[in-house]
Amino acid sequence: MLVDVAPKDNCIPKNYYEAKKIASSLGLKAQKIDCCEVGCMLYYKDGNHLTECKFCHLPRYFPPKGDKGRYKQIPMKIMFYLPIIPRLHRLYASVESAKQMRWHFENKKEDGILRHPCDGEACKHFDKIYPSFVVDPRHVRLGLCSDGFTPNVQASTSPYSCWPVFLTPYNFPPEMCMIKPYMFLTCLIPDPSNPTKKIVSTCNLLLMILSNYGMKV
Repeated sequence: MLVDVAPKDNCIPKNYYEAKKIASSLGLKAQKIDCCEVGCMLYYKDGNHLTECKFCHLPRYFPPKGDKGRYKQIPMKIMFYLPIIPRLHRLYASVESAKQMRWHFENKKEDGILRHPCDGEACKHFDKIYPSFVVDPRHVRLGLCSDGFTPNVQASTSPYSCWPVFLTPYNFPPEMCMIKPYMFLTCLIPDPSNPTKKIVSTCNLLLMILSNYGMKV
């Protein structure tokens, strides 16, 4: 439809395959990770070999159906993870954004006015507990937020919610750390209902992935 309404000399991809090919060069691929049906754990790294949840002991895969089902295991639930490491690398690849990543350290003020998350009591308490982290202003400070929404409300008879997880770097100044270009969608958790405390396993996954790459967060 876009190709039809655009001028003849447009650069819009002609089909989905061409659009996917262009987007793949950005290096922003999604990774599928099996997770517990009720959200107790993720089958990742050391737990990738498990066939049932180590907390609630629910099976990881659907029971096989027929002869073909013996060779193809279908997980009960899958979470989509969009790697955050390449996007954090891009922040330091640009001269402008790399300079702004030190703003939280170079613009601290002790006048009692809250201008930035680094002026809050929570960040000050964190700095006292982890002084080795504060030494290098380039260490990445991330804020995590999540909220659910119900897609296809009118087309679905049963309630269903989808929970995106966003990360935003608090290294940036206030006018940058809460705008769309720097709010990174990192996880997409499908679930028929609110995952509540079970979302903690997702947060632990993000911390584990970042630490494996030597990222200080």
